[in-house]
Amino acid sequence: MTEQLSGPPNDHIERGELLRLSRISPAELNHWVNRGLLPKPSLRYFKGTIGARSYYPAWALERAQYVKRLRGLGFSGRKVRKILRGEKVNL
Repeated sequence: MTEQLSGPPNDHIERGELLRLSRISPAELNHWVNRGLLPKPSLRYFKGTIGARSYYPAWALERAQYVKRLRGLGFSGRKVRKILRGEKVNL
């Protein structure tokens, strides 16, 4: 999804801010997006700039922190995905 806007979107968080606040690496973010643990970003183009900025829904910050916590507790990516879907997980 690409849009040309004059300002940042409401109720979204920019990629860099998401990384900083959640304390995850760019590689982790990309991996979790590719695995479906986090939503894909919206690309926003701004007048007078080259390139695009990535924005995630604001709730992605809480989700990233939760995924990081689960991974830190030793849950596999598969189990994390099941937990996020509300499925039963064998511990």
